[in-house]
Amino acid sequence: MEEKIDMISFCCPSRGRPELAKRLVDTTTAKQKHNTEFLFYLNEDDEKLEEYKDLLDEKNYTVGPNQSTCYSWNQMAEKAKHDIVMLMGDDVQVQTQDWDSIIVNEFDRFQDRILMVVPSDGRRKGTLRYTANKPTLWPDEKLPAAHFAVHRNWIKTLGYLAPPFFWHWHVDTYTQKLARKINRCLYLPNVIFKAKKMFDDTGKQVRSNLNINNRDNFVWSKVRDRHLQTDVRALEDFIKDQSSQ
Repeated sequence: MEEKIDMISFCCPSRGRPELAKRLVDTTTAKQKHNTEFLFYLNEDDEKLEEYKDLLDEKNYTVGPNQSTCYSWNQMAEKAKHDIVMLMGDDVQVQTQDWDSIIVNEFDRFQDRILMVVPSDGRRKGTLRYTANKPTLWPDEKLPAAHFAVHRNWIKTLGYLAPPFFWHWHVDTYTQKLARKINRCLYLPNVIFKAKKMFDDTGKQVRSNLNINNRDNFVWSKVRDRHLQTDVRALEDFIKDQSSQ
């Protein structure tokens, strides 16, 4: 029987950036070892929607109303066919050969597959070390990288990929905080997903929307810890159950 190989699904909202979505597909497939699944969430009111349709395979996108970024990520995560799911932005350029095999191998070190893997955006250097075949996890400091991978087990246990109580901001910071609470946050300094802040119309709209900013900042400061405690318990219980099997 052929051995099953975990593969990766990219979940990526995109608006007004068809050329960046195509670049993400091209740079990813040029460096991958196995087949990546691309799941773009597009807005039905996007003036560039037809350009997306011209550049992307129909199976790689879903068109719907302009919802929160977290809603878009989670909708695509529900459609994902592969076991490892990545929360992505359309500004990423994948630069590391066989990046997908490297990420999959890290998940394989954990029987329960509960792990947050954070590739580098190229700004922070470092060396990955191993002890008894387990990676040394990253210290308690915010990583300068907004994109990450989790396993389907993580999503099923929590019920989401992106915390649905946020609209757009703090998703990566919350998930890193959660992963560190259970000692399962892994930074891969040698897997480069180059990205930079975009100041085009889409980027400006998000950054200038004080309603979104103020809402997410309120959730972060006032109710984050309550959600965090619940999520920590859920993941710890899953890890415990898997270890006893």
